[in-house]
Amino acid sequence: MMFWENLKMAFVSLGSAKLRSFLTMLGIIIGVAAVVAILAIGEGVKQAVRDQITGVVNANAIAVASGKIAVGKSSSGGSAASSVGASTLTPADVNALKNVKHISAVAPLSFISGLVANGSVTTQNSLILATTPAFGQTQTLKFVGGRFLEEQDTNQRVAILGGSAKQELFGDKEALGATIKIRGSDFKVIGVLQASDAAASAISSGPSLENAVYLPISTAATLTGSSPPIIRIIAQIDDAANVNSTADAMREAIKTSHGGQDDFTVLTQKDILSTIDSVLNLLTSFIVAIAAISLLVGGIGIMNIMLVSVTERTREIGLRKAIGASSFTVLSQFMIEAVVLSLFGGGLGIATAVGLATAIGNAAKISPVFTPESILLAVGVSAAVGIVFGIAPAIQAARKRPIQALKAL
Repeated sequence: MMFWENLKMAFVSLGSAKLRSFLTMLGIIIGVAAVVAILAIGEGVKQAVRDQITGVVNANAIAVASGKIAVGKSSSGGSAASSVGASTLTPADVNALKNVKHISAVAPLSFISGLVANGSVTTQNSLILATTPAFGQTQTLKFVGGRFLEEQDTNQRVAILGGSAKQELFGDKEALGATIKIRGSDFKVIGVLQASDAAASAISSGPSLENAVYLPISTAATLTGSSPPIIRIIAQIDDAANVNSTADAMREAIKTSHGGQDDFTVLTQKDILSTIDSVLNLLTSFIVAIAAISLLVGGIGIMNIMLVSVTERTREIGLRKAIGASSFTVLSQFMIEAVVLSLFGGGLGIATAVGLATAIGNAAKISPVFTPESILLAVGVSAAVGIVFGIAPAIQAARKRPIQALKAL
């Protein structure tokens, strides 16, 4: 009964000074709105990235990377050796994987240095990749025109352009069937990928493949004078249910091929998503921490106004204690007022966050995701702010003596 009475008195007290109460809540409103909106937009970005990756990276594809990669951590990606171009993967590893159960296709992937040119237009951003026709079976690739590599292209000077590579070299002109120069040699364009389809790949931890130019790996050897080093091996698994067990079998097969050396990393789609989520979570947490400072400011505002309120209501406190109210009753009254003030601010902050995140999402073409966890966090933080910053004023009010009310009359 005492709780409900104090709650009713809290509403009456706050309602008697509406403008002051609103200004006091403003810090809480801004803080909660910023935190909830950032969390919602962060979740929306993560979902958009997941959708892009799951739409491009074949769920049944497994990549073997040279060197050790910290999976699920925000790292630069590879070992010191792999970062400067050294590779621990060999053609023998490719052959070893072909004998692993449940693998239906295996494709090596190599980087080739050099410039790509279309007449006088030269791009220095293009990523020249050498691979085999099996690579097309391990990726979800959509073509504007043409096709991927086939067995008939062995030792032929043909190329497939990623969406950005095509745009940079040809602009709006037709690229299919045209001739480009790679390291001074002519290559015929036999395929052009859609602009968004090469942005992510099962190779992970490397540059975007939007600018990729694919060549037959057999032809690349004639450009470099020797077989190019293999930086990734991509394997296609026959069924999603076999991905985890096959990944373990691949580790054992390559470890045996390397004489027991664990100088490689096996990556699945889940590992890629885990790494990206880790980076995005770190960034979101950093921004939320900055936004949360306004909650501290809001809490200080609540404590300040409650201290003023205690001074202004000395007569009320003294009279209540004179007619029998205990110190605990007075303390709980002011604590409830502080919590109500915080929770109201939190509620308005959540409503503001919905509008703010929706507006930003529409502008950035991202769908914000409001999770129950973020809403509960906002409510919990609001209540905690009210409790923490309401303690000092409540204690001060509880220590008032009845005689003070008589002096104030």
